[in-house]
Amino acid sequence: MSAQTAAACWSTVDDLEPTTNTLHQRIAQVLETANFECLQDAAVLARGVEFAKTGTAIINTNSFTFGMNNVVFKITFSDGIIWIARVCHASKLGNDNLEADRKSMLSEIATLRTLRRRTTIPVPDVFAFEASASNDFGYSYMLMECLEGKTLGNTVARNVPVKHHSHVAKQLAEVLFQLQNLSFDKLGRIWCGESCDESPEIIPYEHVEAAAAPMATSLEWFYTQRQEDNRKALEAHAQDPEWRTACWILKSAMAQIIIEDTMYGPFPLCHFDLHYGNLLFDDDYNLTGVLDWSGAGTAPLERLAVSPEFITFPGITDEENQVIIDFRGLVRDNLEDLEARSRESASSSGSKTTLSAILGTRRAEITHRCTYSFPHRAFWDGRLVAKLLYQDAVSWGQLVAMHGGSEVY
Repeated sequence: MSAQTAAACWSTVDDLEPTTNTLHQRIAQVLETANFECLQDAAVLARGVEFAKTGTAIINTNSFTFGMNNVVFKITFSDGIIWIARVCHASKLGNDNLEADRKSMLSEIATLRTLRRRTTIPVPDVFAFEASASNDFGYSYMLMECLEGKTLGNTVARNVPVKHHSHVAKQLAEVLFQLQNLSFDKLGRIWCGESCDESPEIIPYEHVEAAAAPMATSLEWFYTQRQEDNRKALEAHAQDPEWRTACWILKSAMAQIIIEDTMYGPFPLCHFDLHYGNLLFDDDYNLTGVLDWSGAGTAPLERLAVSPEFITFPGITDEENQVIIDFRGLVRDNLEDLEARSRESASSSGSKTTLSAILGTRRAEITHRCTYSFPHRAFWDGRLVAKLLYQDAVSWGQLVAMHGGSEVY
């Protein structure tokens, strides 16, 4: 069994409570209605003609792991090879976004295949897929490589022994460096056609497909996302002056985020959730996998510097935060070295701002608080950003008095 399989939190049908939990209801629906014999046959065919002559595959439906959109099963072949079947349980049970889900899956597959062709970042291979639920199995699915390795129990800096920090930092810097260089001239998602075998192009993000024109600059990208979150945040707090002030600050902070020389691109591919839960390591802390590229797309360079691995936390001690700061510094130093060597080999002056110049800066922390969050945290993020912007020169009470009645959008 691969270490990735061993590291996952596996469940059985006895762990489900479908009568009281909507998510569990979806999983139970898959177990009851999906044609797993069909999926086993599809896996055998995906192994190739020779294997299909005598080989078999078994899917153990008594053991699975799941998230908000997918349920994962192990596929064990007769020759001992193990694959992963990732089934989209959201494709049934009253889902009104079937076309959006289909397009999202195809974009994720296109992203994985582009990464495998153009980088050395360890991501799983996709051997076969059905992006529509209109198939004999009954659900959309991916048949994927089962990567070796295990996830950590906490952020890298706080979980990996300090003696291994330099080794891990070098590997994360390499991932960021390759993403920085896998850039495009548009903001959006990667698309390689319906069969995911064409050259990559960029299509709009799902939430802007109906807009009059796609976002063309980093300023539009950040502003659109922030205002969408502000609207959601104020749905329950529209008359609260402190919440309005927090949202006003988060909106106003956009001016502190934007780097002018990269505003029009190029725009690097961004994971959007690059943290310990999506990183696989072996026992020697070699990076063996970067998982969950659903929702990935091109983004402003400033956003690539955002990760829970690099942010300090107000609720922990200075000593604990210093470990994070030191680890972040190691990543930045390695990244800066990679960028310098790249400029030398390309005989380029490298006049545009690079990622290492952003990572760990005040700008990066403001970007993190403004983007890597949820609407229900806007009040607390707004206060943190206010402290970054004004230090002790302006009190929170003064800001509320001035902006508590401001129009946020």
